[in-house]
Amino acid sequence: MSINILLYLFIAAVALITVILIFVIMMMFTGFLIDLPSIFPWLSWMQWISAFRYASNVLTISEFQGLNFCSSNGTEFCPLTGEEVLAKRELTHVSSWDLWKNFFALTVMTIGLFVLAYIQLIRMKRKK
Repeated sequence: MSINILLYLFIAAVALITVILIFVIMMMFTGFLIDLPSIFPWLSWMQWISAFRYASNVLTISEFQGLNFCSSNGTEFCPLTGEEVLAKRELTHVSSWDLWKNFFALTVMTIGLFVLAYIQLIRMKRKK
């Protein structure tokens, strides 16, 4: 009985470490932690498989597109506009498709992972 519990705890610990490692790598390639142009060229492909990057792009484009932070009370201080924030993050936002392509990529990733999970569940059922 105790061997089963220890084995389960070991497998859970390995799974937890693996998930944390994958999440940290995906978070690194969103553009918040590391500037995307400064990534080594042989690692730049990882930005295209980061679900956090697509989610971040959807949120950033929908929040900052067409936004103006200048106050109307006559002060001359005007921080960045929403378009400048998007340009600083190097996000294309010319048309509405630029927002929806990130959302579409998230949807495709979600459906793909659901299909893989379903296939694995079928395989587990056959083994029993």
